Amino acid sequence: MRKTWLVPVPMVLALVGETSFAAQHNVSTAEIVAEIQDHLYHAHIFKHGQVQVSYQDGVATLTGTVDSLGVKLDAEHAARKVEDVNQVVDHITVHAEDVTPRQIAEQARKEIVTYPFYTIFDNIILEAQGDKLIVSGQVSQPYKKEDIGRFLAHVKGVAELENNLEVLPTSTYDDELRIAIARAIFNDPYFIHYANQAVPPIHIIVKNGQVTLEGVVNNELEKNVAGIRASTAGLSFGPVQNNLRVENPKSRS
Repeated sequence: MRKTWLVPVPMVLALVGETSFAAQHNVSTAEIVAEIQDHLYHAHIFKHGQVQVSYQDGVATLTGTVDSLGVKLDAEHAARKVEDVNQVVDHITVHAEDVTPRQIAEQARKEIVTYPFYTIFDNIILEAQGDKLIVSGQVSQPYKKEDIGRFLAHVKGVAELENNLEVLPTSTYDDELRIAIARAIFNDPYFIHYANQAVPPIHIIVKNGQVTLEGVVNNELEKNVAGIRASTAGLSFGPVQNNLRVENPKSRS
């Protein structure tokens, strides 16, 4: 008579689990380091500097130099994607040769202009102090603050980013007031040369019914006319604060 051997199911599952556990922990340190480096490569880290990787007991340590804070953070994020990495120690330094604070500020301004959600209802002020970029002003939506901080951190030479952007409160009344003022200013034939620009230099900031004009115009007359149009466009809670800067103070027309 043939004998039948029965193995309890729980025991089989236990054996499979032990085998999987053993296989998982047989991955060598060199293989884990190689996987981290692969993630860094696909995150384009090596286009912006050199990063070295070491690994021990679930901890990945990153060292080296990259050219921006954003790349440094990208490298850390890429390393965390590796399954065996439980902690990332980031010792990467940020340094870019021959990049001045002025160049940092100029490049940051170019980046702002190309941001697709930057409108005349936002006001962004940039200041570079050494390798530190300070961002202030107002934006009309919370996601804009996060977006702007993220891509400005990738400007070459930025080692530190201070994001002081104020997120304006959401309000249907404020939105309607913004549109009314924008129409009053840019439908005026006097400002047709601004209206045709992708992002006109006159910015309309509305906070709880309070209106402020920011930006730059050609002359004092344009500043005054813009203030008048804004004041008569709708019911704001108080006088319009006209902070427009004049590019050519001596020009009257």
